[in-house]
Amino acid sequence: MISLQNGLGNLEAIAQMVTPEKIIGGITSHGATLIDIGHIRHAGKGDTIIGRVQRSEVMNKRIDEDLYKIADLLSQAKIETEVSADIEGTIWSKLIINAAINPLTAITRLKNGQLLNSEETRRLLDLVAEEAGKIVKLVGISLVYPDIKSKVYDVCKATAQNTSSMLQDILRGRRTEIDAINGAIVAKAKDLNIDAPVNEMLTCLVKTLENCNRVNLNP
Repeated sequence: MISLQNGLGNLEAIAQMVTPEKIIGGITSHGATLIDIGHIRHAGKGDTIIGRVQRSEVMNKRIDEDLYKIADLLSQAKIETEVSADIEGTIWSKLIINAAINPLTAITRLKNGQLLNSEETRRLLDLVAEEAGKIVKLVGISLVYPDIKSKVYDVCKATAQNTSSMLQDILRGRRTEIDAINGAIVAKAKDLNIDAPVNEMLTCLVKTLENCNRVNLNP
């Protein structure tokens, strides 16, 4: 089973249903905007990376073969895909990127690339990435990108015309993934007995927007 995810929690939920050796985790940074049911607009290329969550010695060879077969199939479909030996670090790297970009777009109604157009939004991108990066370091996870702040900027540029999934959810009055993204960072900080004020503030603001949507939809 494969999960390409933005935040945290998917793999743990899947592991309650199937054995960990059968789970493949991953991320993709391709941008997509939902136009209608069955109709999306591709809004930017990005990395797609997959990896095994856990494997036994007996299953090593077969799982490695499966991973590369899946990566080849996706690459043939023009979704260039790599295999990672550290999918946890990959998922956390994507988490930080989403934590920086998605809530800011949801709050400001800006497209990804527009976040780079002002000093204030660039500063907020930096603050989220810095705070999350410190938490990851304390947990002992190695990020894929040596400079996560630069990678956040790169993703904004590569998906400049994309309307983030979180902003799409807010505009459609749907619940967002904020709890699995910035909320997950706040939860991890609490596990470490430290604060994550920037991510907590963004979590509260996005959840406020969700609540406002519910009030407006149900007067």
